[in-house]
Amino acid sequence: MKLLAIVAHPDDADIFCGGTLAKHADRGDSIAIAHMTKGEYGGFETTEADIAATREAEARRSGERLGASDVTFLGFPDGRIEYSLENRLSIVETIRAADPDLILTHYRDDMHPDHRITARLVTDAYYMASLPLVESDYGPCDPDNVYFFGKPTSSFEPTVHIDISGYEDRKAAAIGEHESQVAFLEEHGGIDAEFDNLIDGVAAEDATRGKRTGVASAEGYVPLHDRADAFLG
Repeated sequence: MKLLAIVAHPDDADIFCGGTLAKHADRGDSIAIAHMTKGEYGGFETTEADIAATREAEARRSGERLGASDVTFLGFPDGRIEYSLENRLSIVETIRAADPDLILTHYRDDMHPDHRITARLVTDAYYMASLPLVESDYGPCDPDNVYFFGKPTSSFEPTVHIDISGYEDRKAAAIGEHESQVAFLEEHGGIDAEFDNLIDGVAAEDATRGKRTGVASAEGYVPLHDRADAFLG
């Protein structure tokens, strides 16, 4: 099986679906992580280029911890991703190049604009990727499903919970590779409560989901199609 996580920023894959990716990698599945941006707005007192270089290196190290065989960066500007046909076709190209069975990405209801736009682009590109007359460097592909992850909101209510018990430390270590971002978020603060202690906050949220579903720790998803729920596990 091939999984493709398309995320807005370095560290998003680790935070939202790191346990799931590591679990599938250990099963022998192919794991790819595509970052829309390099997260160049996530820092203080330096240049965007310097931040981008640091965050790319961190994301590559975290990808190795999770077992990803491919870690890419799509070149969209951090904080400025726009919805357009051109950008949608760019994501079609990304999906076709990976030819995944399953796609993991952001849920549409999210405070961060990059997360919201990424959700729209990926969802619409998912449909277009299978159309033979959509031109690209790769042939059509037809992934089985898209799974959306997100922060707790009024509308994000996961219906699929993946047991990541035993992967908590590996997920925490992957998040910890984003050393510059962990420090930035803790100093930035005030937007999301978990930023006060990012790694512990994510672990607590996973533990809460796990308690609700009878396991030690879990990550939650909303599938685009109910028919393919069983493929992610």
